[in-house]
Amino acid sequence: MKIVLILATLFVFVSLLLNGARRKGKLDSKASRAVAELATSMRIFVYGLLFFVGLVCLAVAYESIY
Repeated sequence: MKIVLILATLFVFVSLLLNGARRKGKLDSKASRAVAELATSMRIFVYGLLFFVGLVCLAVAYESIY
C-alpha cells in the first residue's frame, strides 16, 4: 500500500510540475499536448486509486459491522 501511495503522490507532483511548464509556454505544441495527455492519464489513475481505496474501506467497515 505504501508503494501505491508513493506512486500516486509522485504522479500528482510530476503532473503539477509539467503543467506549470506548459502554462508558462516553455514547451512546443507537441510537448504541450503530450503533457496534457499525461496529466489526464495520471488524473484518471489517481481517481481510480481513490475509488478502489474507498471500496476497500467500505468493505472493511461492512465486515466489521456484521
